[in-house]
Amino acid sequence: MRGKQIASRCVMMHTGNFPYQSGWRSIIASMESALRLHRHEPGMLAKQARYLYQRTGGSISSLSHLVRAAAISAIADGTEQITRKLLATIPVDHNSQVDGAGPAGQADAAA
Repeated sequence: MRGKQIASRCVMMHTGNFPYQSGWRSIIASMESALRLHRHEPGMLAKQARYLYQRTGGSISSLSHLVRAAAISAIADGTEQITRKLLATIPVDHNSQVDGAGPAGQADAAA
């Protein structure tokens, strides 16, 4: 009952994935500028723009989840930086895998 009440407060908006050529690197740079990791060098994520696009299928929410999960892992393991190796260990959501991003190993091999 509660789920139906909450759902009735929302309007469904169908949106597509973000095109790679339309500012994808800028979105990544914005997310990266918000990171507060002691050893993370600015631009490290932006250099991985194509890889991140392949992993997320262009989904901004998937990108946000991937970067957030990687940042949490970097804090937890003490490395305080997000690397390609770390990103490859973070699973992406089901939709990103279905949209062609694939598991970490497949996307890593394609990059």
